[in-house]
Amino acid sequence: MRGEQLKALTARIGQTLRPWEAALATLVCALILIAPWPGEETLIWRAGEVSVLAPGADPSVSSDWASAQIWRVDPAQGVVRVRWAAPDEAFETGAPMALELSGPFSALAFLNGERVGAKGRPLGPDGPERAGPIDSLIALPSNLIRPSGNIIELEVSSTRAGYDPAVILQTVGTTPYRADARRSLRLYAPTLGLAGILVVLAVGLIRLGQDRADKALYWLAAGLGALVIAALAEISRAYVNYPYSWHQPRQAVILMGMAGFSAGCLGFLVKRWVLGRVWSRAAIGITTACALLGVLLFDGYDGKIILLTMCALLGSLVWTLLAGIRLDRNALAMAGVWIALLFLNLVAPGRFIDLGVYAITAVALGVWMVRAPDLLSPAAAPQATDATPQQAALTVQSTGRLHRVALEDVLYLKAAGNYTEVHRCGGDWLLDQRGLAAVLEEAGPGLLRVHRSYAVNMAKTEALLTRPGSRYALSLVGGAEAPVGRSRVDAVRDAMSR
Repeated sequence: MRGEQLKALTARIGQTLRPWEAALATLVCALILIAPWPGEETLIWRAGEVSVLAPGADPSVSSDWASAQIWRVDPAQGVVRVRWAAPDEAFETGAPMALELSGPFSALAFLNGERVGAKGRPLGPDGPERAGPIDSLIALPSNLIRPSGNIIELEVSSTRAGYDPAVILQTVGTTPYRADARRSLRLYAPTLGLAGILVVLAVGLIRLGQDRADKALYWLAAGLGALVIAALAEISRAYVNYPYSWHQPRQAVILMGMAGFSAGCLGFLVKRWVLGRVWSRAAIGITTACALLGVLLFDGYDGKIILLTMCALLGSLVWTLLAGIRLDRNALAMAGVWIALLFLNLVAPGRFIDLGVYAITAVALGVWMVRAPDLLSPAAAPQATDATPQQAALTVQSTGRLHRVALEDVLYLKAAGNYTEVHRCGGDWLLDQRGLAAVLEEAGPGLLRVHRSYAVNMAKTEALLTRPGSRYALSLVGGAEAPVGRSRVDAVRDAMSR
């Protein structure tokens, strides 16, 4: 019985998932299976983060780790020596111990004056620096460990990091020895899970855009795709123990992913709530200029990411507020998400980059897609059925909402740049976000194009007028007139004679 149920479940999944979706799900499962799962962080003693500035500047150490002593071996080249007096509890007697080193640097490690190993090869008499792995474990011989008064020293350099501070010791500590120095995937499990959710949401947005013929959702889906790329770059440290010289390109990928996410969000808002060309160009131009300025001013990639996303979130917030005030109050529902992201960006930028942006985005989009899909895309107009016959109508895609206008109530259409003015018999008019050709395609034969910028309801015409200079115009009910192109005069006469 269980076998039949399993077969039925497998068949149902196969019918539900498209081939590429099944392949993507398989890839995610494979990544999870091949990732290292050594358990939680097992550091017994952590020395903390130490920053050593570029050559010529004074080294610095956080007040939390004031026990560290730093001095330069070669001030001209930035080689430094760092010493810690490790507490007695930093070592477990009887258990193989290791020194865990993490960060963009190369180092020689010493325990009680004896060299015990290396992370790459720092700059020195042996030649130029060879970039070590970003994470490293160095075994500590038990015969060198004293009952008390153990001294740990590192001779470090970082000429391949590409940014200041020139040496950043992210992690220095003692831990039980293990064979794999890579970071545990458990540290990135939330990010990996949220990346999977974002992929599902992106697919949902694409399908919703197809169902409602709304290209604005494609911008948001593309932004989510870029955010997933940033998440995968963040997670990559659990899969590949790359040389620390690759750390900056990895950060660059995260920066580009965040930039793509920012562009996708702003592009979606500009397409979703149209405020006009001037507003669109101003919003995109100012946001892009501020983001580029921030990227150019900051050396560290974390600072670049924070400033870029801050500018994009501010632009998105301003656009949402303007759309809510001028067009559609429902747009204000999105303002809370931009405010939450901005708050986390300012208060805890590290948490924003590592996890916050993925979590808030996934939760907000998930709620909107399940509870309020019309906020993301206007609902399509109901279709006429045989049971409830309706007269022919034109769906006008105005800003923030859809209007159903009976074709017999349409007097004429007038092109207005990339938009179309739909003039009704009562004298009022609506602005459709589509061009004249797209509106005419939906209207069908009920409206005739009489000029490159005009189309009229032939049932509302009164006379074809001839003007000086071989110019023509149609007189419409209510006193309105529409120009007629010379090449279209014969078609107009044929339509009027029917």
